Amino acid sequence: MPALTVKAVTKALSDYVRPDEDIVAKLNMVMPRLYAMGMWRDLLYDWSIETTNDYFALPEHADSLLGAMLQNSPVEAQSQWHDYRISGYASDGPAPIFGIVDDGFHPTKEEVPHSSSKSYYIQVVPIPDNTALPTEGEVTIEMLIDANGDYAYQNSVDTHTSNTILFGTPVEIVGSILGSSTAPLKIKNISYYGVPEKIRIIAENQADATEKITLAEIRGDGVARYRRFRFHNSDSSVKNVKLLLKRAWEPVLTQDDIMYLGNLNAIKHGLLGMLAEDNADLERAQYHWTICRQLLDEELDATRGAAKPKVTLKPAGNNFNTPNII
Repeated sequence: MPALTVKAVTKALSDYVRPDEDIVAKLNMVMPRLYAMGMWRDLLYDWSIETTNDYFALPEHADSLLGAMLQNSPVEAQSQWHDYRISGYASDGPAPIFGIVDDGFHPTKEEVPHSSSKSYYIQVVPIPDNTALPTEGEVTIEMLIDANGDYAYQNSVDTHTSNTILFGTPVEIVGSILGSSTAPLKIKNISYYGVPEKIRIIAENQADATEKITLAEIRGDGVARYRRFRFHNSDSSVKNVKLLLKRAWEPVLTQDDIMYLGNLNAIKHGLLGMLAEDNADLERAQYHWTICRQLLDEELDATRGAAKPKVTLKPAGNNFNTPNII
């Protein structure tokens, strides 16, 4: 199967984990290594984004960008070194000829807009599928408030603030407000611990509740980081970006969570490889990890079928006949 639930993997492979160990914890250590070994079956998927910004962020369930189309036209992706080596930095985005440029990792999907006429609440809300926030866990947001309104965010001048909410306490409400300011603000860091269900961090316009900007979606333990790419959009028009992405491993917490790598034999050898490493048997561990890669390669080859990359040489170009050049 291309994908399995943790429950199915536990039923099939629980015998390959020591009785005193939690198979969910072991899967959270083994599976990232299997994901990182290659572009395996069901790890590639399409994603579409519409934005008026001159940048976009990969979703939290994506590990890397493999291809992109801007307004249905293919564009090339440039590395973070692009500005430093070729074009320099342009405040209105890179020139259209350069496509999209890797902008590295940021604490939020989008920046809180800079506007002298708007103020924003920073809120924690449940995702649309849920009606209430979880009853446990905590979220901390660190912000830098632009005290003098120059949008420069200088550490020595502007105000640092940190807000934490503990879910399950008497102050918990749907849409708990972590912070707000009439001055421009910048999110410096979002950290979270023990959040059992996915929740959303948003910036809501204080004067217009319909204007909501999603800053992050979080679950479990960690620090929010989003990889952004810049592109040319000087007129702030609506742009459609279609992406070919590789899935990131999202830590599993419950038996109903989905794993998008369903090769039980490969997972079994991964568990055995981890066990061998714990016992300092590096030779046996290397054997199991090698078998993992071999099994996943064979599965990928069988899945592709006829849709395999082919190298075709055409000395005369795409013409059927060789032109007479005499």
